[in-house]
Amino acid sequence: MEGKMIVLEGIDGAGKATQANLLKEKFEKAGKQVSMYSYPDYSSVYGERIKSFLYKKITLNVEELFFLYLIDMIKDKKRMMEDIHSGKYLIVDRFFFSTIAYQSAGGFDYSRAKQIIKLIDLPVPYKIFYINVPVEVSMQRKEKQKGKMDVDKFESNKAFLSKVSEFYKKLKNERFYSESWEEIDGTQNIELINDLIVKNINLV
Repeated sequence: MEGKMIVLEGIDGAGKATQANLLKEKFEKAGKQVSMYSYPDYSSVYGERIKSFLYKKITLNVEELFFLYLIDMIKDKKRMMEDIHSGKYLIVDRFFFSTIAYQSAGGFDYSRAKQIIKLIDLPVPYKIFYINVPVEVSMQRKEKQKGKMDVDKFESNKAFLSKVSEFYKKLKNERFYSESWEEIDGTQNIELINDLIVKNINLV
């Protein structure tokens, strides 16, 4: 039986990592094999460069950023396909949808970004959960998590995050790359959010 890819999307502080870990626990209790992916992957050479950019150690233009974020995912394409074919559940904390939303907010052409994604032929998610939170909530959560002085350049930019949210909504409304988009209010109780996600996934 083919596995299923579950993608969690949303701006910084939406609660994606928390939900990914809760999903992993529930899937494993249900007897499913699970693979976890999270992007940017700071353990990779590409992720290291992205982190250097986010913390203002290096400068990259929006085109460099788009392809850097994207290649960080492309490196895992073969392994993802192998996981799916072996029947595993893939839980992905951000996929290329975030690359489109964030880099389009930074000035990359939105239509061009979507065209490039289609050419790369990455796996199609079984479900995409867009966890929507207000920008103010996002910033409060990240400051509480990291401290006001340690948030990165995206997490601390209210106007930028507002633009990112708008591009996420466009992707969801267009059902880009998959019909299986679900929007969830990320200000709700953590367990309630997780219950809503699980109810939308067929664990058979």
